[in-house]
Amino acid sequence: MTAPAPRRLPWWAAVPAAGLGGFLFDLANPGVAAWPLVFLAVPLMLASWWQQRQGVALLAGLAAGAGFWLAHLSWLTLYLGPVPWLGLATVMTAWFVLQGSATAVATSGIARLGMRRVASLGRFASAWIVLAQSLAATGVWVLREGVQGSWPYGGFPWGRVAHVFAETPFGALASWFGFAGLSGLIVFAMAVVIGAFGQAPSQARLQAPAFRRTAVRGCAAAVTVAGVLTGLSFAPPALLGQTGSLRVGAVQGNSKSGIFDDRESGDVYADHVRATEEMLDELEASGDSVDVIVWPENSAEFGLTDNPLRGREVALLSKRAGAPIVAGSVLANDDGTYTNSSVVWGPEGLVESAAGARYDKRFPVPFAEYMPNRDFFHALAPELVDLVQLEYEPGEYEPVHGFEALGREVVAGVAICFDIIFDDQAERMADDGAEVIFAPTNNADFGRTDESVQQLQIARLRAIESGRALVNISTVGTSRIIAPDGSDIAGLEPFTRDAMVASVPLVEGKTPALRFGAGIAFAWMALGVAGIAAGVLGRQRRTR
Repeated sequence: MTAPAPRRLPWWAAVPAAGLGGFLFDLANPGVAAWPLVFLAVPLMLASWWQQRQGVALLAGLAAGAGFWLAHLSWLTLYLGPVPWLGLATVMTAWFVLQGSATAVATSGIARLGMRRVASLGRFASAWIVLAQSLAATGVWVLREGVQGSWPYGGFPWGRVAHVFAETPFGALASWFGFAGLSGLIVFAMAVVIGAFGQAPSQARLQAPAFRRTAVRGCAAAVTVAGVLTGLSFAPPALLGQTGSLRVGAVQGNSKSGIFDDRESGDVYADHVRATEEMLDELEASGDSVDVIVWPENSAEFGLTDNPLRGREVALLSKRAGAPIVAGSVLANDDGTYTNSSVVWGPEGLVESAAGARYDKRFPVPFAEYMPNRDFFHALAPELVDLVQLEYEPGEYEPVHGFEALGREVVAGVAICFDIIFDDQAERMADDGAEVIFAPTNNADFGRTDESVQQLQIARLRAIESGRALVNISTVGTSRIIAPDGSDIAGLEPFTRDAMVASVPLVEGKTPALRFGAGIAFAWMALGVAGIAAGVLGRQRRTR
């Protein structure tokens, strides 16, 4: 006997619902940051794919991806125009299309398998089916986030569900479950509700008792999920043991450091020297001091280690401050390639330490810091490709700096610009003994768009996940010193030359997220793969 068809949205409802869900997902993120909208955005997208026909699921995935990414990445158009924006948005939308297809396969196939085994599943058959569907759909979502964050060209782990919650009562959960775990938790909660409403076969629409039962179960699931989420919102962050307190000065030079800015060589460096001198004037006048000074990405411009004049100037600043300066500089390699680097500079120059005085950016940005498949893309957009003159190599140094402070060597994790968005970077920093995180960045290419606040949101959640204070210092903003619980310790007005000075806690150890987060992510992704396999099996048996 043929099993009844699973219940699904008609195409004319599914596709607009998916597009609306994608757009609301963008509004939940900075700069609007209306984060409660995520509890509407995620269900709308899931509902559009749930038990759906393949053609409709593909269209709904396209609508969801376009609705989100075209809005979310609009900052790319500021100086570079529509081509990079449309190119990246298209790639990211393709992952949503695949997610929609995979979710439809998993949920519809599991529904058919379950309906054939109602008798063996017992009186809670519907609940078991919904649970299996929800686990599979969540696994597919986390799998999509994971794959888009690793491929192609190293991936782009931007726009994850977890990112929405950095400044919400749910942000603390990142310290327990990690980014993927937090994404999975929220999506699973929404999936259970969608599954409960969609559990009845399509014929139930014509049967009032069955429809009422489905509505009651769906509402009960929604109330239960709301109660559980409310309880989880009170979870405290997993704070680590404090080993000391570090006085940090972070300098925002307000430089013309964008790719199209009209400037001379040395202007960016000079801006940060002046801002540092002004900070030291204020510290000396107040009798205050710092243990370390942090400059942004590329603040010392090219070749600090090979420029005796600049090296001497930075050394004199360090001597005056009585503290090392962590400066960003582009360094040349012997083979003609370059690295986007961070170095620790003291009164005698480069500071050697057990932890390391140099770090090279591990995740250079494709199409910005290096050009993959240059000949191919040059044929498509020669003017844009020619803008990328240097070929930055991925760094091989461990992502930490060591420097003398508090009578010992302090170890700081380092994540240059987009390094901070990769989960592996946080794990490596903790493995190498980081007690605090420095996140130097240059956001000048994106002006006053949402890019810098989106990146700051990820950095804030990274501080919570790692249980460490984080110094997010930009050439132009948005610059913040963030506590381990995600709150602001200090901040600067964007596009002003200024500095912030604050004491931050030093910690040791690993949060549960850093200990088990990778395993949690793997488990969710494995459930996604298993759900797709079960869905394919269910669909194949239907065709026999």
